[in-house]
Amino acid sequence: METFAFNRFVEMKQSIGWHKDKWLDIENIYISANDRGLKFGDGIFETVLIKKNNAVLIDEHIQRLENSNRVLNMNLNINKSHLKNIISLGIKKLSLKNDQLGSIRINYSRGLNKGRSIRINKDQQEDYKNNLWIEFYIIKPSFSPISTFISQTEKRNQYSLINQCKTFSYNQSIQVLIEANKKLFDDCLILNTADELCCGSTFNILLKRNNVWMTPRKESGCLQGIMVKKAIKLKIIKEELILPKFYNDDILIAINSLSCRQINRVNDIEFTTTFDPKYFWELLYK
Repeated sequence: METFAFNRFVEMKQSIGWHKDKWLDIENIYISANDRGLKFGDGIFETVLIKKNNAVLIDEHIQRLENSNRVLNMNLNINKSHLKNIISLGIKKLSLKNDQLGSIRINYSRGLNKGRSIRINKDQQEDYKNNLWIEFYIIKPSFSPISTFISQTEKRNQYSLINQCKTFSYNQSIQVLIEANKKLFDDCLILNTADELCCGSTFNILLKRNNVWMTPRKESGCLQGIMVKKAIKLKIIKEELILPKFYNDDILIAINSLSCRQINRVNDIEFTTTFDPKYFWELLYK
């Protein structure tokens, strides 16, 4: 009876976490107050879709994690086989049904900070597993349409190396979302300092115009999204310099690894063309 009860408990869990070689409830993963990720946002992460009990495009996500590690001079020495083994075990523990989807968030902090300075202690040697934690969730992807507002307060620095990385620091994204919500929009679009269309608060942008799919070029300062990279590889879209001027028959899409939503309005422009974002999203994941 006890085994049966335990199995039922596992199947009902909506999330589980891994930290320091232990499986824990997400709420029981504790990070030190001296952790640089907590103090300064000095950390990197990746979010991966789980579909049919597999981590989809996991190699591409690990490659981008390695790139973030290199660009930001982090001390993450990724053991790919060990990481993939943890992910495989986590998916099993999440006990997804075949039609359920899940997500994985791989987090890595630079580690503990010594003193009050932001200066990096290069002599500090830590086991990377102390600074790595992984979260697993059951999710429902979002395909609902959204309205967006072009931020008037925040812009992307297209020359910043940080644009190449997924970091813990989401302050700018939070601020533009607050800005949009105050004006009764669902989300926000961000331009770069040259007023070129760049990205959304937490998503990449796809634009279909005159039967051609485009996405803001990487020189705009947008993060190189995994889904966008896949669409470019499939030759579905191409990178372009896109100005924030829209037409009613445009199709504008907000996309990331866990959602694909049609943007039905930007500021005062309402789009009239309908589109099936779920079909498009699933096409990329095939």
